[in-house]
Amino acid sequence: MSEISTPTDWPSDPASVLLQRAPAMAEGLPVNPALAVELAWCLRERGDWLAAVISPGFIRVFLLPGGGELWGHIPLGQRRYLALGDVDWRFSAAHDAVLGDCQYVDLVDAVATVSGMVEARHLANDARRALGLVGPAGPSPEEAAPPVSRRGFLRALTGRR
Repeated sequence: MSEISTPTDWPSDPASVLLQRAPAMAEGLPVNPALAVELAWCLRERGDWLAAVISPGFIRVFLLPGGGELWGHIPLGQRRYLALGDVDWRFSAAHDAVLGDCQYVDLVDAVATVSGMVEARHLANDARRALGLVGPAGPSPEEAAPPVSRRGFLRALTGRR
């Protein structure tokens, strides 16, 4: 049975470390070459950190301890449920050499089913909303501006509204 270790609390934003460690955490997993390493969002929630990370090997929401109320100690490899938003999220306990103890939820079972970065970003942002989190993550550039009709384009070009 695995020991329960005392986690290292993250007093400041762990985004850059998560981004740096994502390739190492994906080692040994099946990969999707259409995906690249990217941090979709990282937010402090009730004193702890939640972050969505995209990599060729996974699309995950990570929970890192920040001294708040979301983190719960569980043995490595074990799972626990955490009610956030309107969903009971099943977090798995893990340990990384640099991050220390962390917990994560895989947003897809098979990363190969994701068509590319646009879909991966949608999954990450949908998870943020499902978690009940609001934050700086706005719409992706692909969804920021609706398509303009030819008529609308010509009206804008001539100064008409």
